[in-house]
Amino acid sequence: MKRLTALVLALLMMALALTACTSEQAPAATEAPAETSGAATGEPAATDSAAGTTVDGETLAADQTLRVSIGVDLTDLSPLTESTTEGHEMLLTVMDTLVRQGENGTIEEGSGLAESWDVSEDGKTYTFHLRDAVFSNGDPIRAQDFEYTWKKALAPETASEYAYMLYTIEGAEAYNIGEGSVDDVAIHAIDDKTLEVTLVNPIDYFISTLVITQFSVVPEGYVEECGDAFFTDIEHMVFSGPFVITEWTPTQRIVVEKNPNYWDAENVKLDTIIFEMATETNTIVNMYNTDQIDVMKVQADFLDTYRNEPGFISVTEPVTEYVKFNCQNEFFANANIRKAFSMALDRVTYMNDVMRTGSTPAYGFVPPSIKGSNGQDFRTNNGDLYTDIGNGATVEEANALLDQGLAEIGKTREDLNQGLSLVIGEGDDNLKTAQVFQQYWKNNLGVDVEIKSLQYALRQAEYQGGMYTIGKEGWGADYNDAMSFLELFITDSPYNDVYYSNPEYDALLAEANTLTGDERLAKMEEAEKILIQEDGVIAPTFFQTRSWVAKSDVRGIIRNGCGLRVDYKYAYIVEE
Repeated sequence: MKRLTALVLALLMMALALTACTSEQAPAATEAPAETSGAATGEPAATDSAAGTTVDGETLAADQTLRVSIGVDLTDLSPLTESTTEGHEMLLTVMDTLVRQGENGTIEEGSGLAESWDVSEDGKTYTFHLRDAVFSNGDPIRAQDFEYTWKKALAPETASEYAYMLYTIEGAEAYNIGEGSVDDVAIHAIDDKTLEVTLVNPIDYFISTLVITQFSVVPEGYVEECGDAFFTDIEHMVFSGPFVITEWTPTQRIVVEKNPNYWDAENVKLDTIIFEMATETNTIVNMYNTDQIDVMKVQADFLDTYRNEPGFISVTEPVTEYVKFNCQNEFFANANIRKAFSMALDRVTYMNDVMRTGSTPAYGFVPPSIKGSNGQDFRTNNGDLYTDIGNGATVEEANALLDQGLAEIGKTREDLNQGLSLVIGEGDDNLKTAQVFQQYWKNNLGVDVEIKSLQYALRQAEYQGGMYTIGKEGWGADYNDAMSFLELFITDSPYNDVYYSNPEYDALLAEANTLTGDERLAKMEEAEKILIQEDGVIAPTFFQTRSWVAKSDVRGIIRNGCGLRVDYKYAYIVEE
């Protein structure tokens, strides 16, 4: 797609607003001054994005179009309900929150829609002071819009899977589960520019949670006019971030253009980002090699091909891949059977000889990059919580666990070996992993497991309906805290689709939520031991390292392990 001129872009934005719900369009933002400063976000000073100007001594290319491959089909782009990693990354390209995450996970005052904030002496009440900013349709961004958006995300009828992220706020959980009133939720607009939020307890990591989309903002009046049509298509979308969506063709592409009404538009250099949806590795590589895309995730088979290119980068993320067992199933309700299936894997060989991504075998759930007590990382403190064939266990031990579990439930191996399946997502890597695990369980336990590759919606239906036996899953931290992982398996968690319930586990995490510092972290370390070491509810497989490569003229993409994992706000193309 050719770069749009500023005039065409402004007219396009007007058309977008006028074809949507009724909301008066504000004038397009004026052109940025020749020299601007990114001091509020720690970014270097940069010049205007017109061709011929420079950033860090390099000349900007005339065409500021970036083409990116994303490996999934995004079916829900509502900031209230989206729950996938890729969806969050897309939405945070077009939405802003009170704070915006910078390089190395840093969050500074003035980086987002809040110019500053104050915290009460007891650490529970935050008062945010908003900057002057408008939505893409020209409506002013007010504290009342934040109050409306967060409460709407909590509303039971919204059915947001991420609503639990707001449970740190007083009254939020009770309202979301239908046991309280919206009036009791401690989110209050004091005036147009002042938002007050009171937490249940002092929360060490609260500010870092604000980067997720459920803490973004939509205009109250506009949403009410749109009703159920809001964010179902681009004609019913409105944005607060650096870019706006101008094309959305499901299964094919999403196109975003620079938002001229963005409060920090002068520091946005790209005019266009084209997100191409593709799942087959060879297709993606071919698109990159033939210059149809500028950025791609590098799969294991191609790491050696691209690792020496200037635009190659690897990021070790707080992400854990794992196998999950349906605890409602008559076999996987038994802890010893679950542990046998986990022990029968060989994570070391799987990582080193099959995946070869630089990721590391996981013998616990919470990744090493998550902080723990006493100044140590969480994984160092809690250590390895189990063994497998690649880490000191034997096939005989795995089979002994399986036989013990079967005896406990009065079943035989013949009973077990009927209709087992492993549900996975689409794509080459998922299939490769499934085939390896299938072979481990066949060779080491004598068990046949069918592979079921399903699209996201069908996969979720299997999980949420409890119709599966084994699933392949992954989870990445939304913020640097172990609770981002461990809260998944609280009895009433909306993400607890393994149907696990342990009152002791629940109590430890509930107690952790009343504490701060090392006392809190120690409770979570104890909870992880119950989840993994004692109950074997899931079988973590590896801690993720992902790699990308970009063309040599691409600059400024920020990648972080958690929170806002990728930010294109400061990206740009240079002349070569």
